[in-house]
Amino acid sequence: MPLYRAAPAWALAGTLILQAGIAAAQPAAPNQPGEPGISMNEARRIAIDNGMVRIEEIELEDCLWQLNGSDNIGADIEIDLRASDGKVVKIERDDPLSAAAPP
Repeated sequence: MPLYRAAPAWALAGTLILQAGIAAAQPAAPNQPGEPGISMNEARRIAIDNGMVRIEEIELEDCLWQLNGSDNIGADIEIDLRASDGKVVKIERDDPLSAAAPP
C-alpha cells in the first residue's frame, strides 16, 4: 500500500493562484441580446483616445454608443462606437468656434 504525503502549503497556494489567473484570462461570457459588449466607461475611454476631451452627451441607441462633445481646440466632435466591441463607426468634427470668429 503506497504512502501519500500531503503537499506543502506553498504548493497548494501556488496552484490556487495559477487557477485564478487562468480563470481571469478566459474571455467573458457572451452578452445577452440587447446588452452592450462594452460599458459606458469603456466607450468614454475610446472617445478620449480618439480626440474627445469634453464629453457632453453619451447614449446607447441602435447598438451604438453615440458620444457628443468637443476636442482640444473647441471643435464639436461626434463619435459613434459599435456597442458590441467598441469599434469606431463614425467620427465627425465641426470647425472650432475660433474658426468662425471674424478676422
